[in-house]
Amino acid sequence: MNNDADRSEIGRLWSAGGTRQKTTRPEPERTAGNVLPLRPDRAYVAFELRDHANRLHIHCAAQPSRYPAYSSLLDIIHDHNFDKVFTLVYSFMMVEVTGNHLGTIVHAISSGNCERIHEFHRKLYDTPAPDEPIIESIKITSAIER
Repeated sequence: MNNDADRSEIGRLWSAGGTRQKTTRPEPERTAGNVLPLRPDRAYVAFELRDHANRLHIHCAAQPSRYPAYSSLLDIIHDHNFDKVFTLVYSFMMVEVTGNHLGTIVHAISSGNCERIHEFHRKLYDTPAPDEPIIESIKITSAIER
């Protein structure tokens, strides 16, 4: 490889004079009440998978999202007989998730393949089928309250 050519290419990509053009994305449509839906079809999905996710996006319906790293996850407490609650234990917070049919979510998190969990909210999503996983509540307790 030619080092001068590589440096020139890197300089072009990172410099202000590069040939990259700025693109603007159209603003997504907002629903009544100024709520931004995550999916245009309003279909609720309790969790999303990704092979070897580095972080878990905890999407709360009415609170800010959290993105803790999987490497910080210390323990998972799961009510495996009823699949109605699990708790994620970190050194800096605990995340209590309640709902129905949560076993598949716990399995995805424990294997490190869950990228995102979504708390259900009627204004954002249609009600899922009765046998589908649903996260009814996400309660985050920080180790240090501000």
